[in-house]
Amino acid sequence: MAEVNEVKYSKGGGGMNLGGSIKKIIMIAVVALVLIGGGIAASMYFLHGDAEGEGGKGGGGHTPKPNIVLDERMCASEMLAYLPITPAFVVNLADGRHHLKTEISLMICEKHAPKVVEYFTQRMPLVKDMILSELQVKTAEQLRDPAEREVLRKQLEKKIESLLPTKDVEWEDRQPIKRVLMTEFIIQ
Repeated sequence: MAEVNEVKYSKGGGGMNLGGSIKKIIMIAVVALVLIGGGIAASMYFLHGDAEGEGGKGGGGHTPKPNIVLDERMCASEMLAYLPITPAFVVNLADGRHHLKTEISLMICEKHAPKVVEYFTQRMPLVKDMILSELQVKTAEQLRDPAEREVLRKQLEKKIESLLPTKDVEWEDRQPIKRVLMTEFIIQ
């Protein structure tokens, strides 16, 4: 008669438990994916920040296009020109824990642009100094508030316009700067 050998598997390790091994592998893979995803998210937060300076809340590091609202100072049915103030500004903020990187341009009516650009190009060190002075006294908390950023724009506009001559101007428009634009704005 043929003999039958019985193999008994026990939970205590007397044999192979393939179901447990697969579960362990799946759990390790899930934990690894979560850690990798968290690392990517953290690096995006710290390296790129948020356009609004809030570290990844809704901006993904991309700067939204400026919201230009026409007002009485805009060029009526004229093309606009832009004077970028380069390089980008990177400043330590007043709170001592954050810094700001921003790119700034001046919006000018195109018909006045050549003369205005020449005028401000000759005075660019003064323009940059005024901008730096205004940026360095702000805190990250202030700059995260859209209303405060608008106040900053207006302050910069007034400071830069203070460089304009009061008489004998080479252009007809007494206020050639229509708006100060922040084309990049990252707080870290």
